[in-house]
Amino acid sequence: MDKALELIKSLGQSDDYFERQKAAWALVNLGEKAIDPVAKALETGEFSDLRYKSAWILGKIGSPRAVEPLCRALLNDPDHVVREWSAAALEAVGSREAAPALVLAMKRDSSKDVRLRAAVALRSLRAAEELRSLLSHSEPEIRGLAVTGLAKIGHRESLDEAARLLEDEDTEVRRRAAAFMAEFACDEALDSLARSLRDADPAVRIEALKSLGKIKGERACTLALEALKDEDWNVRYTATTALGEIGHNMALDRLVEIMFGQEDEEIRAWAAWSLGEIGDIRAVEHLQKAYKTCPTEVMKKARDSLVEVFKIEI
Repeated sequence: MDKALELIKSLGQSDDYFERQKAAWALVNLGEKAIDPVAKALETGEFSDLRYKSAWILGKIGSPRAVEPLCRALLNDPDHVVREWSAAALEAVGSREAAPALVLAMKRDSSKDVRLRAAVALRSLRAAEELRSLLSHSEPEIRGLAVTGLAKIGHRESLDEAARLLEDEDTEVRRRAAAFMAEFACDEALDSLARSLRDADPAVRIEALKSLGKIKGERACTLALEALKDEDWNVRYTATTALGEIGHNMALDRLVEIMFGQEDEEIRAWAAWSLGEIGDIRAVEHLQKAYKTCPTEVMKKARDSLVEVFKIEI
């Protein structure tokens, strides 16, 4: 019997897990010689266990010859696990020829796991135009996955389209659009984040602040300072930590005010942390005072900043 066929038989019929794994790796090691019989097992195997392992093997081999059978399995296999593994295998193969099938899977597959895996594969393929085509899809989930994919590949050309999604009816889409802006330290991104900080949903405002923490700079600091007045506790908390991540010393006086003020103790504590992250020597005397006079959580963070950042022994 042909070696590949013998291994596939073992893969599909053996009751011994380790024997099946050994057969799978042996097929991977056969390389190109195994592609045709493994592709046939993927398409005609009676049990889904054999089919999804066949997809995995084809992905490990990584030959472009596997793209066509993997695409058919992605779009037609009755088992969502097989479809998911087929998408993962297409990502591993890395051929742009798979992009149309991956887009179709995102649009029509009933399984969220398959749609997500297809989106990740498109991102890995850097299929920017295909992802851009999904930004106007009727389903919010698809729009959100597409804008996240474009962010991950740093596709600045999609910035205007992502900015339009900040007005989307769906909160999660708006949140993902705000996260997109973190990848681009430019005026357009900062303008968009200023809009997001006025969003009706706190989750979007929080994401905008996280993006500001990554972009950094004076204007990012100014926007985060304004968010310290937000009515939502979580937004104020995120603004406080974002100021530390931004690291601009123009926030120093305001953070000192918070550390000694009437705000929630946890936010005051993170103000002490942010003062350390900024690293301005002018914060030392305030942190020393906080260590001696403030509530426990604030004291702990003040001490951490003094010891870890300013190297002052307590």
